[in-house]
Formats: sequence, structure tokens, C-alpha cells
Amino acid sequence: MINKIDQKLFFGLYNFTVSHELVSKLAVFITKFSSKFFSTIYFAVGGWLIYNSDPRLRTFILIPASVYLIVKLIPGLYNRRRPFAEYGLQNLVKQREDHAFPSTHTASSLIISLVVLKISFELGIIMFVLAVITAFTRIMVGVHYPSDILGGWLIALMLYFLFAF
Repeated sequence: MINKIDQKLFFGLYNFTVSHELVSKLAVFITKFSSKFFSTIYFAVGGWLIYNSDPRLRTFILIPASVYLIVKLIPGLYNRRRPFAEYGLQNLVKQREDHAFPSTHTASSLIISLVVLKISFELGIIMFVLAVITAFTRIMVGVHYPSDILGGWLIALMLYFLFAF
């Protein structure tokens, strides 16, 4: 049943994207550049924390690093093919065919937005909204199923709530 829901949601978003050129271009742009955006903000805030000798630096570094490590290790245990490869669909962005679960992009963007939220509420909220948009675009361009996104989010949320408070 979960696979059916996953497929239905995936094909709904993917088919909508490929049938609308402007939406397709925007989704590709966001998915290509979101990791650069989140990395830049993360390192800028980290630099600011270092400059100010802020005690939150340790948590700011360790939680995202832990999330990244876990989402990179899971495909070694469960190596799921990406939807575009599974169904022979047009690949809107260059991406390897395996390692779909969990989504590294969405886990990383969510955890970065959450740790930034603890430093700056306004910037964190903006980044959180962009993290949600990033998650949807990963489905829209055909590289993730919704469950890949949820898996990444759950890992990020669990580690955040376990160690950020």
C-alpha cells in the first residue's frame, strides 16, 4: 500500500512538472542550486559562530554532520533505485541511478535550516521554507520518491530533537 501511495504521489508531481516547461525549469534550477545555497549559509553562520566564540558551534557542527553520515550509510544497507531509473523516465537533472533512500538533499537542507533556526529565527524560517521547496523539487525532477524525502526528514528531525535541546 505504501508503494502505491509513493508511486501515485511521485507520478502526480513528476507528470505535472514535465508537462509545464516553466515549472520544469524552476524545479531543475532549485534542485541544482539548493545544496550550494544551504552549504553557503551553513558555512557563513558557522564562521560567524567561530568568530564570536559562540558555545552553540559544537551542536551546530555535530548534528548536521551526524545526519549527513547516517543518510550516506543507509544506502549501503538499502540501495533503492531512483524513480527515473526504475521507470525509464526522462532524467531532468544528472543524477546516479541508485542511492535514492533517504534523500541527502532534503535531510541536509532540513537539518541546516533547523540548526540555523536556533541561531536566527528569521533566517531559519526562510531556510525551512526553502528546505520544503527543495524536497518537492527532488520529487518533481524524478530523482526521489516521497518516501525518500520522508526518510531524510525523519532522520534529520530525530537527531535534531535528540541532540539540539
